[in-house]
Amino acid sequence: MSDFKLVAIKCKSCDSGLVVALNDNITYCQSCGSGWEIINGELQPIEINFAAAAIRGDGEMIYKPFWLVTANINILERESSGGFFSNLFGGSKEQTSGTIKFYIPAFYCDLDKMKNIALAFTNSNPAASPQKFNTKLTGFNYGKEDAKKLSEFLLISIEAEKSDTIKTFRYEINFEKLEILGIPFYRLPNNKLKDALMGIEI
Repeated sequence: MSDFKLVAIKCKSCDSGLVVALNDNITYCQSCGSGWEIINGELQPIEINFAAAAIRGDGEMIYKPFWLVTANINILERESSGGFFSNLFGGSKEQTSGTIKFYIPAFYCDLDKMKNIALAFTNSNPAASPQKFNTKLTGFNYGKEDAKKLSEFLLISIEAEKSDTIKTFRYEINFEKLEILGIPFYRLPNNKLKDALMGIEI
């Protein structure tokens, strides 16, 4: 039997002990607010912030991790017109490029529920002023590459679900920044979760 060695992980900024859940590759220091991504056993800095609750609710409040993906989108060709991009870009219907912040759950949930909450959050950007909190944040099931793929999946899904018919849709997407955002949820008696920003149940 090979030797098993348990190594304590400490924050590189303040030397405090870090809580790392099983299979998580990202951890948050509750002492100093530093975020760390574990790559090949080494701690690499990653920005982690939290959204403040906007809705009161019953039940225990917990924080679930989301990827906040800042991406520049350039629509190269789309035969049918639609309002989604113009709304997100904040410009006219003729505007075909701009920056979007995708909210992508970093924790596992049903695909339909993931798409529903990701779309609602991406459309409204409900956490415009994130901050540092002294709280636990675990449950990272999806990494950076997953977040990029899910952002593109969300983008294509939104186009596919529009009322018009798409014959051609070509785009370029450049990922500018990926960070972690802790979103507050209330744990409901039925064991579901309800977010404290928009009141969406998952």
